[in-house]
This record gives sequence, structure tokens and C-alpha cells, in this order.
Amino acid sequence: MLVSHKIFISMLVWTIISILISLSAGIEVLATLELIGLLVIRELTDGFLTNETRQRMDFFIYAGLILFVVVVLRRVWLVLS
Repeated sequence: MLVSHKIFISMLVWTIISILISLSAGIEVLATLELIGLLVIRELTDGFLTNETRQRMDFFIYAGLILFVVVVLRRVWLVLS
């Protein structure tokens, strides 16, 4: 089994766990948990990944960071108003 397949399966399991955790908490918690999962898996598999797989994972990490910034800004806006 390829490393990218193992990463996909582990992210799928993490996504299912994240969905179950965030059912009552909301989409913000789900987005945060998914970003945490991506960052942990990227760090743990850094030595085993090809450059192409690293770049693909980095794209999803950057998209998750942008989503996280939006969530934080929305929360700050709600606190200030």
C-alpha cells in the first residue's frame, strides 16, 4: 500500500471522528479539527512523502489556514459587537 493511500485512510478516519465530535459544536469546530489533523499527519509523514504529495498536502493546509482565519475573525467580530 502506498504512503499516499495510508494518508488518505488516516485522514478519512480522522474526518469521521471529527464529524462525530463536532455534531453539536458546529462547523467551526469541524474546520479546526480537520486543520489539526492535516498538520499532524503532514508532520508525521514528512520524511516519507514525495515532493508532489507534499505540495498537494500543503495546498489543503493553506486552504485550511485561510478557513481558520475566517473562523477566528468571525468569532472576534461577534465578541466585539
